[in-house]
Order: sequence, then structure tokens, then C-alpha cells
Amino acid sequence: MKYIFLDESGELGFSSRSTKWFIITLMSCDEGEVPRIRRIIKRVREKLIKKKLKRFPELKGNNSTDKIRQEVLERFSKTKAKIFVIILDKSKVYEYLRKKKDKLYNYLSNLIMNECSFDTKEIRLIVDRSKPKRSLRDDFDNYLKLKLKDKLSSCNLIIKHENSLSEPCLQVLDFASWSIFRKYESEDSSFYDIIKDKISIKKEIFEKDAKSNL
Repeated sequence: MKYIFLDESGELGFSSRSTKWFIITLMSCDEGEVPRIRRIIKRVREKLIKKKLKRFPELKGNNSTDKIRQEVLERFSKTKAKIFVIILDKSKVYEYLRKKKDKLYNYLSNLIMNECSFDTKEIRLIVDRSKPKRSLRDDFDNYLKLKLKDKLSSCNLIIKHENSLSEPCLQVLDFASWSIFRKYESEDSSFYDIIKDKISIKKEIFEKDAKSNL
């Protein structure tokens, strides 16, 4: 069985205070690698988190210290997981698409899922539970299964929307996604460089791609 984890950095707002970039990051690994990746968060907590901070149940890339970020990313770089990335320059998105954020998110997720190899009988897709409404999660699931139906002819896709608080792999992916986002949004590649060799596919998507496929 193969596991795929999906997370994003930035947001799909389009106001003057919104981020310039939106990143969707996918982590793919075999079932046997999952426990190793999950242990990364536990090991970093044991090594670096001070006692008074251990009451905070989740580590996040955007609010951790540089030392924690470096430790998580360096440990992740030694795993066998692969990273796939979609990079959206939001300034180039058509005006009408800016009002279809959920559809745009689904479309981008499908693009990066299509880059994965479905070479196993079962794939578990674990998505960070960012969609508050059940109807939006169902739309996401149905859209992906429809778009991936050819690849799913001999493979069963199980989609779960999990809170990253309870899934350490999503927390590790958050650090990787954050480091990629920081490279584009802040032009700081110091953390990105730690995991750049883990990136198998990196696609920059512009509005001409989305216009014809949404």
C-alpha cells in the first residue's frame, strides 16, 4: 500500500494583504516508511522542545524556531519519501477563477496527484482537513476520483481528511511545504535547500492552464 499526504501553504485569498503565492505539496511514500516519518515529530520534541512548551500538541513550520525547522527538515531529508509540488502565482489567475477557490484548489490537487505513480492495489490519500464543510470535502473526493478514474482502474483510492494535530506525517509535510512557500514568498531558500533533493516534480501553474481545464 502507498500513502500520499497533501498539504498547502499560503492561501487562496486575493486581497492586497493576501500571499503572492499558493503552494500545494504532496508527499508520497510506501506504507513501511510511514512510522519512520511519524517518529520525526516525536524525536524533535524529545530533543528540542522545552518542558514548558510541550503542552502545545502540534508543531508547525510557520511558528517554530529555526532550530526546530532545521531539525525536522534534516530528518525528513533522510527518509525515502518523495515530494511533488504545485506552485501557483496568484497574480496570474483570471478574475473569474478567484471566485471559485474550492474548484481551483481541487483542480490543482488533481494536477499534482496525476504526477504520482499508482503502482499499488491501494492508495491512502490523507488530506489536511482545511475544508470546514462536509459538502466541500465530498466535492473534493468526488472530483479527484472522477479525474483519476483511468489511473484508478486497477487501484483503490481511499481519501481521508485528517486533522494534522493527530497525524504527525501531516506535521512533517507542513514543514516541507512551508520551506517551499518561503522560498517563493520571501525569497529565502535556506530551508528549501535542505529538502530540495526530495522534490521529484515541481510545476508552476498559470492561468492559461486552469482556464481550459476547470
